[in-house]
Amino acid sequence: MKRFFLLFALIFAFSLAQAQPEKWALGVKVGEPTGFNLRKYGDKNALDITVGTYSSLLKKKAYREGEYASIGFMLNGSYLWFVPMFNDRMIAYGGVGVQINSRRYYPDVNSKVHTSNISTGPSFTGGLEFFFSQKPTSFFIEGGGYVELLPKVLYFSPNLNIGLRHNF
Repeated sequence: MKRFFLLFALIFAFSLAQAQPEKWALGVKVGEPTGFNLRKYGDKNALDITVGTYSSLLKKKAYREGEYASIGFMLNGSYLWFVPMFNDRMIAYGGVGVQINSRRYYPDVNSKVHTSNISTGPSFTGGLEFFFSQKPTSFFIEGGGYVELLPKVLYFSPNLNIGLRHNF
């Protein structure tokens, strides 16, 4: 059993030393949020920026005394740490960031009167990215959440999406 764990540790360490994703990636993600994604890779970290839509796919529309009844604009910037695995075939990553949203808020659900609402707060992300062999394309699945601090304190919104990136 000790030999198995030692062999596993050596293989894992070798995969960490050999993995090297490209320096930039541009992609699209579908889910919550849906949007375009730009990633700048470092040695063991990355800067990830997503611009897209923010809706109510994974949560209730009820918000404060009214509801969000529309899809809005979203901008998210995250700093990620990653661990490469399986010799450039996969990375696991996680990190924290900030998200800004703009949506229509309907204080009275029976009325068409609305206000444009800007919200912001911290976000957290974790995921897996799979690199296709001999191709600059990668597939990813990620989850996390967004905790709104303004205007509603501690309003939690889960995030879950899949997507494709072109690495260059």
